[in-house]
Formats: sequence, structure tokens, C-alpha cells
Amino acid sequence: MNILTFSEKRPALAFSDYLRSVGIPNRVEKTGEGFAIHLEQAADRDRAIAEAQGFVTHPDDPKYWQASWQTGAVQKEAVYAEKRENWLAAWWQRGGWVTRGVTLLCVLVFIAELMGGDPVIDALGYANGISVMALHGEWWRLVTPAFLHFGIMHIVFNLLWWWELGSLIEKEQSSLRLLALTAVIILISNGAQYLSYGTGFGGLSGVVYGLVGYLWLYPFADPNAPFRLRTGIVVFMLAWLALGYTGIFDAIFGKISNDGHLSGLLVGAGLAVLLGLINYKKVHAEE
Repeated sequence: MNILTFSEKRPALAFSDYLRSVGIPNRVEKTGEGFAIHLEQAADRDRAIAEAQGFVTHPDDPKYWQASWQTGAVQKEAVYAEKRENWLAAWWQRGGWVTRGVTLLCVLVFIAELMGGDPVIDALGYANGISVMALHGEWWRLVTPAFLHFGIMHIVFNLLWWWELGSLIEKEQSSLRLLALTAVIILISNGAQYLSYGTGFGGLSGVVYGLVGYLWLYPFADPNAPFRLRTGIVVFMLAWLALGYTGIFDAIFGKISNDGHLSGLLVGAGLAVLLGLINYKKVHAEE
């Protein structure tokens, strides 16, 4: 039974999560008119309609947008129906120019590492210091270690997460926002890794953790944010970080840059709170 249809997916998902948080089972279905809220039980109809009236009257009430954090539920059916044969094209279309550009850059650098070996790593690795004298004019070394990867699992793991998280920010906010976030996180997480481990590190995982921190906390600072990070993802990434500090992963995968992960997470979280509060106050000042 459909009770309400939205023209956009975001408010439909938010209202669906809210209904589940108050004990009304439902799902979002794609229809010819938009995104419909389908009730699982007819007995919930009157109560759901009353809640829908409240949502339509006050759609910006934080309780609706924060409900996604309480439920942590995943839609069982795809909101957008895609043909199986077009899944790769659809996946590629999800990424903007920043998401695609960083992905291609990492792949090209990885191929160069396989073909060129240590000279490539030496050319792109971090400098022997953060001072102007240590850099010798090679400023790119403050950034380029993020694009180095030391194995197929390393690059696949990082790029899959980069694509999922980065494309979400790029789609719901902007390409420039993702680019700026990435640059700041790289600079700080690379510096933290150098101070902790010296040179020889690499990988995009510090950025991945930075984007996790950003997507996780931004909606708390700005409840009207157009995205929510699933609770399961947050739990998984934090558990992975905690286990990394036990040394278990070092024995399996080699040396893990735990301080790079932690510093990236903290930078992304800090930027989320700062930028989220700025945007929230700006929007309410204009009302």
C-alpha cells in the first residue's frame, strides 16, 4: 500500500527511515511518478498518513533526517532499477570528474610502479623532511605518496572505498568540495605518517578515512545534509582502525599506517563539523 510519493529520492529515504524508527515497516519503491512509500502492513495506514502530514508540513524538522542514524537500515530493493548489462556504465556514471580523476591517477601510478619499480616510488615518495630545505623545490612530494600503492589488494581496497565515498560527496555537494577535502586530508595525513614512520609510506587510505569522518559527522552539524553514512560502514571502519593498532593486520598485510588512518579520520571529522555548522547557520540566517 503506497501512502505518499516523492519526486526526489532523498526525502523519500529520509521519511522511510523515520517511519521505521517509530515502528512502521515500509520500503521505498520506484514508480512512474517518483519514489513511493509502500507500507508493509495495512493496519499502519492511518498512523503513517498522520506522520506523512507532519513531514509535508515541516520537512526540515531534524527528527526526520536524523532517523537514518537510528535505524541503520538498508533498502532491500534498488531504488533505481538498472539493466544488468549496463551495471558497469551505471557505476562509472556515479563518479564525477574528481572521483574518476583520482581513480585513474592511482591506477596509472600503480602501473608505472609495476613497470618502473623503485625509481617511480622514489620519485613520488615523501621528502626527507617537511621543511623548505628538505623539499628542495619538490613540492609534489607532500601529496604524491597518497597515489602510491604497494599491492593489488592495497589499491583495490582503497579505490573501492574512494569511489563509494567520494562520488557521494561529489554528487550531493560539489566536485570542488571533494577536491578541497581531499587536498587538505592528504597534506595532513601524509605529514602525520612521515612524523610517525618516516618515508616509504603510501596509499589513499588516509583520504578514505577522512571521507568517512566527513560523511559521518556532517549531518550532525547540518541535519539538512543530503546524505547519511550507513551505521554499518562507520562501525566497520572504526573496528578496522582499532584492530590495526593491535598489530594483527601487520602480520597479514604488512605494515599498516594506522596513524595515517587516524589522522585522516580526525581531519575529515573536524572539517565536517566546521563546514556543516557554517552551512546550517547560513541557511537559517537566510530564512
